[in-house]
Amino acid sequence: MTGDHQHDQYEANADISAEHDREEVAPDASLGELLQVDPRELIIGANVRGQVGLDREFVRSIRDRGVREPIQVRRRTGDGALVVRKGKRRTLGAIEAGQGMVRVLVEPDVDPGEDDTAGQVERIVDQLEENLHRLGNSEVEEVAAHQQLLDLGLTAGQIARRTHTPVKRVKVTTAVARSEFAAAVLARYDIPLDRVAVIAEFDDGTEKGVEAIKALTVTAQSEPAQFEHVAQRLRDQREEQRLVAERVAELTAAGVRVVTEHTDHAVRISGLRPTAQDPSGTELTLEAHQDCPGHSATVDVRRSFGARGTTVTTSYLCTDPDGNGHIPRWDNSTATTGSGSGTRQPGPMSEAEKAERRRVIANNKDWDSATTVRRDWLQAAFLARKTAPKDAARFIATTLGRGGHDVRKAMESGHATAQELLGMDPVVTHGAPNPIALAADTASPTRATMLALAVLLGAAEQGTGRHSWRNPSPESRAYFTALRGWGYPLSPVEQLVLTLDTATTDGEPSTDAASDENQNGDAAPDTAETDTRIEADDDGHERSVGESEDASGAARDGGAEGRVIDGGEDTADVA
Repeated sequence: MTGDHQHDQYEANADISAEHDREEVAPDASLGELLQVDPRELIIGANVRGQVGLDREFVRSIRDRGVREPIQVRRRTGDGALVVRKGKRRTLGAIEAGQGMVRVLVEPDVDPGEDDTAGQVERIVDQLEENLHRLGNSEVEEVAAHQQLLDLGLTAGQIARRTHTPVKRVKVTTAVARSEFAAAVLARYDIPLDRVAVIAEFDDGTEKGVEAIKALTVTAQSEPAQFEHVAQRLRDQREEQRLVAERVAELTAAGVRVVTEHTDHAVRISGLRPTAQDPSGTELTLEAHQDCPGHSATVDVRRSFGARGTTVTTSYLCTDPDGNGHIPRWDNSTATTGSGSGTRQPGPMSEAEKAERRRVIANNKDWDSATTVRRDWLQAAFLARKTAPKDAARFIATTLGRGGHDVRKAMESGHATAQELLGMDPVVTHGAPNPIALAADTASPTRATMLALAVLLGAAEQGTGRHSWRNPSPESRAYFTALRGWGYPLSPVEQLVLTLDTATTDGEPSTDAASDENQNGDAAPDTAETDTRIEADDDGHERSVGESEDASGAARDGGAEGRVIDGGEDTADVA
């Protein structure tokens, strides 16, 4: 047989085989009938599903893409009406979406009557099993699918629209999808998707980012209640490093040396006078000191929760005031120590004082981060609830009966912090009605109780600050005890409020509160301005920028002391 004849024979055999296949899969009446039907003509029969849950995304999906899976129906005996057996939610969704026609599969069996016991049993089992054994996509699969859509050119917004998934959800999935580290964590560990998205925040291609990812992954598994606290500390550390690096670059470009480590001899120029011949109180100005061999600066980041927000401060120093002929600005002046125990004459710090100073700095930064987490929890979780905890009335009565300093101060300020926690616009016009009072006028008794609770929680929150972990007042202890009882996970530094035995006993602010920056960002006067060395600031505001912190916020000793950056060298150490 020639090649052409073989080819013709092959094609003939193929045609016969294809025809035979078509005959084998010909429509079988016993399989049912596929029709296009107006969903409003369908009869919603007996169904185990009660609440159909026609959420917005489901209805939008049907409106845009129709009912993709045919609705299964049976004909009713007598009039032949189509009765929905499986697909009640799809049917109602199609009607809600305004669909003119839907695909239905008419099963060959008739709809069972009420007296058909065996038929009703079969219907119930059939309807139960339709969803009982249905497995949705896992979060890993969802993230992988969204990654594929990203690779095919869709944006996160387009994915949300095309898949009818809430935008907030798609932002989370695509954030995880874009990070190989985060996607691997999601696939390997049982960690919620929203927390894996937080881990993805730190996938910035740096070694510090990898360390942050490791710390968060471990925390999510071993101490999940502390996850938000660790994440916020890492965010704050990263932001502080960025801000410090920017300011150091500016100072270095201007020819100013930046002190990056603790030194026993540097003194702020605001506490010095030019020479011994100058009268007491004479200011050593920045302009006058710029040509001094000891002229240098230190950079600090301060966080507050009022209008000021995060600020970067630069303190100018003289690294050798004695050698450069400067003396304390005021006669008989002293410098505060780093231990918070009073004053002493300037001089080298002991190792114990240095360790205490590092502890204060680390805990103060931890407190700032915890404040962000705590306020977010109060606003987004606790005060958003509709009913107050069962012991709320006791807390309200006890707090009002105590009549402490925090409540009195909050009343004088119009409960600004409470307004913020309730998501209200602050009152800016003198004499304008307080929005909390306006809300209470028309509130139900249940809501009024929540507003009263918010007022007192706002007062307590406004009274907290970096001093709280060192010298907690009875008000602060009562506040954090209540928060812990209501489900807020205290961070380690917040737990010190309840474990330290140094609480003041009169309910008034401790003496440290006056020298600290409160939560509203109001800085108290610097009582040691006359001759304050860097190491002497008890609350950690004046610090060396070279100290680094690990994922738990604990400061590590940066190394050699008195180190400076000169002419732009070693700037990486402070970045």
